[in-house]
Amino acid sequence: MQKILRFALIALVTVCLVVGIGIGAFSWWVMRRMGPEIWVSQIERQLNCRVEIADASLSLFSSPAKLVFKGFKMAPRDAEVTKVPGARTPLKEGAAPIVVPEISLAVKLEDLMNRRLFVEQLRLVSPVISESINESGRSTLEPLFKKPGPDAPKAVPVAAPKETGGAAPQQAEAAAQGGGMEGFAFSVSKAGIEGGSLTIQNARTTVLVTGLDFSLGEIDIDMRNLAQHNKMLVSLEAAVQVVGQARIAGARQQATLADLKLSGEGTITPVDPASRTLVPRTVLKLTLAKGSVIAGHITMGDAAGKEMKTLQDYGIDLTPVRVGGELLEPAVLEGVFRANIFSVLADTRFAFPDYEVVIARKSHVNTAADKHEIELRLSCGKELQDRLQKGIAGAKAGESIARGLVKALSDERGRMTFDIESEGSLSNPTIKPKVDRLLKNLMRGEGLGDLLQGLLKKL
Repeated sequence: MQKILRFALIALVTVCLVVGIGIGAFSWWVMRRMGPEIWVSQIERQLNCRVEIADASLSLFSSPAKLVFKGFKMAPRDAEVTKVPGARTPLKEGAAPIVVPEISLAVKLEDLMNRRLFVEQLRLVSPVISESINESGRSTLEPLFKKPGPDAPKAVPVAAPKETGGAAPQQAEAAAQGGGMEGFAFSVSKAGIEGGSLTIQNARTTVLVTGLDFSLGEIDIDMRNLAQHNKMLVSLEAAVQVVGQARIAGARQQATLADLKLSGEGTITPVDPASRTLVPRTVLKLTLAKGSVIAGHITMGDAAGKEMKTLQDYGIDLTPVRVGGELLEPAVLEGVFRANIFSVLADTRFAFPDYEVVIARKSHVNTAADKHEIELRLSCGKELQDRLQKGIAGAKAGESIARGLVKALSDERGRMTFDIESEGSLSNPTIKPKVDRLLKNLMRGEGLGDLLQGLLKKL
């Protein structure tokens, strides 16, 4: 019995060793064709950038198998790309605007054996991206994702080692030109970002995105049939802070223009069908969490100035009222994002401490260019309405005119409501009251009798 057990144990150990050697050999075979230098070469041949990958590993014991890259960096193209990756001077700290500590690809072994890279899930862990945008909306990252120009330093092609026994001259040439990924088929089923951060800087504002969890699914792109195959689904969660210079109490100073906690989902159309270029159009449904802050750093007096003079003549003093503030309840915003412009698709309600605001559809914001055009309706809360009514009653216009104005300004719920246009710079908006709805109310007779009575008394 002991001999049998010993033989079984020796056989088991032998099998484990054989399997281990086989797995190690297969990992070595795959990594010769998919190691860091091969990926660096492939990316630099296609894009106008320099890439650095610190390490790569393949885990065969997980299902699906996992291919992991560590220390991925993408930087502007320089003369170092003319050297093989192992002979280059490492990128200096802060030189790469895109840094991803870990990229993980879940793949099937049978696909790798048949020279297919069908990625079931792509994960970018804790990426850090820095971007600057000029007033015309051009990003500093744009040049990195273009094809290398004729004057750009030529990236050195890296070929995988030849198989034992050598290769035909034409095969060796193809390997030298295409690297170890030559002949591989590619596909991605799901992709995502975990714990990412993004900094976007323009002339007037800085946008800080932290805690970004972003996922893409149902990726379906076929350049031969964009009408039927040109979309992917997206979901996201993030904290967004916008900081910039603002005019506060007559002086320009640094302020937090927004501090948001948001989540959402939507559909991306990645390719513009007309130009057949990558110009993503994203239809989003975003939820801004309760406690998020939108503006609140300036008053209407700061923003509107003399535009409030007419209202003040009738005792309506909105100058001390803050523009925006903390959300008292979640706000759901539906819109479309394309080329740095977010356009609102449906009227959206925001509940602030002093009032509620409904932003009209077709309002839009361009954070890159620090521009916006927004139409909104401000409906007073009880405390603000009481204060304004007292101001109107005490104004020189008289009691009858005051009653008429309150009726003409009120909505169907009896709340004083003001239609307002805001445009120009986000950090220094121009705000103008609108009188269209007030005139319509008067034409319907709401408050007209009191106004006429007041005017006749003044004759």
